[in-house]
Amino acid sequence: MTSTPASPSDVGRLVHLGIGNFARAHTLLDTQIAGGWSVVAFTGRSADMAETLTAQRGRYGLIVRGPEADEVRVVDVLDAVHPASDVDELVRLLADPFTAVVTLTITEKGYAAGSDPATSAPARIARGLGARREAGVEEPIALVSCDNLTGNGEVLREAVLAELDEPTRAWFVDHVDVISTMVDRITPAADDGAVATVLAQTGFDDAAPVVTEPFSEWVLEDRFRGRRPAWEKAGAQFTDDIAVHETRKLRLLNGAHSLMAYAGQVAGVQRVDEAIAHREVRALVEELWAEARSTLPLPAEELDAYTRALEERFRNPRLADNLIRIAADGTAKLPVRALPVIAERGGPSEAPGEVAAVAAWTAWVTSRVRAGHEVADPRAAEIAAAAAIEGETERVAALLALLGVGAEDPLVGAVVAAEARLPRS
Repeated sequence: MTSTPASPSDVGRLVHLGIGNFARAHTLLDTQIAGGWSVVAFTGRSADMAETLTAQRGRYGLIVRGPEADEVRVVDVLDAVHPASDVDELVRLLADPFTAVVTLTITEKGYAAGSDPATSAPARIARGLGARREAGVEEPIALVSCDNLTGNGEVLREAVLAELDEPTRAWFVDHVDVISTMVDRITPAADDGAVATVLAQTGFDDAAPVVTEPFSEWVLEDRFRGRRPAWEKAGAQFTDDIAVHETRKLRLLNGAHSLMAYAGQVAGVQRVDEAIAHREVRALVEELWAEARSTLPLPAEELDAYTRALEERFRNPRLADNLIRIAADGTAKLPVRALPVIAERGGPSEAPGEVAAVAAWTAWVTSRVRAGHEVADPRAAEIAAAAAIEGETERVAALLALLGVGAEDPLVGAVVAAEARLPRS
């Protein structure tokens, strides 16, 4: 269900915490397109970006990197940028009734940063909300997480509630909305030519350019009681069910990314565009998509459009990501990307594409460990020990145990068989 758009006169102030590349390519751009809102941002850990953007009067160049050419625009939505250490200014802004929305891109670690306002964004927000309550502000304020984690609004809610005093906790229910969102836009680090690109196309000598892809998606819970920017002008969607959109992204985008990361490297390629162009890896992606789609309660035409857009993004050679980066943390990713689809489909025999993703992981980590290379994973030592086991079934069982799969699970045998069918270099 789409919420009522903000009226052109319904303006306010948005405060953003964590002004990294993604926020500047996504949240702040959409707020500029919405129009009419004042925006004040705070950095994450370092004050450098505040100093750079302040020197540029809040402006920066955004490079949209298409398959054939770059398009550049200058974003000038920022009224002020402060270092995260300026806690007093943040508290002052949150106590001001003109401030109606707080957006965050603080990374997953930022939600578990403790109770010290000097180092914890949730603790700083809690202090600001306390000041808002003490000032007698009745206007609702919305806290909107734009970080790439499932149920980000609930994560934010719990982190902030944990830092509130009892009077503010009681006040919170009637005065604060916490909004979950699903965000998607690839935003790599700016390359050496980014400054020259912005200068050539706009004449702006930018010390902090941002590079991003043409695709952008933002889905938000439709739970704002107060004012908000008219983000729908930038293509944002408002829904009563954010979970299905999160699951779509997790199983179609992230699931395909994991499959390509492992199967692509086993097949001898190094980048996403090379993996999707590899005939056999591409076939595995199509199989995985078909299985994942069957678990999603969304119209076929919507899923068709989504997978077409994914393929176009994957094929963009000018924004190609390295598979080795995507391959990190497989023990954390596969249990939420592949295993639920296998279970919902009725077991390994009904989900050969998802089984192939798991098999590609076991094959890749085994070859990497045996070649003397490290695996970027929180359970790297356990992966190394399991990958060294000689017996194929025993090795696979030990690796799958790290994903929470029992030794007697039929997935073990299915993965052993699927390893043998993977395309090899």
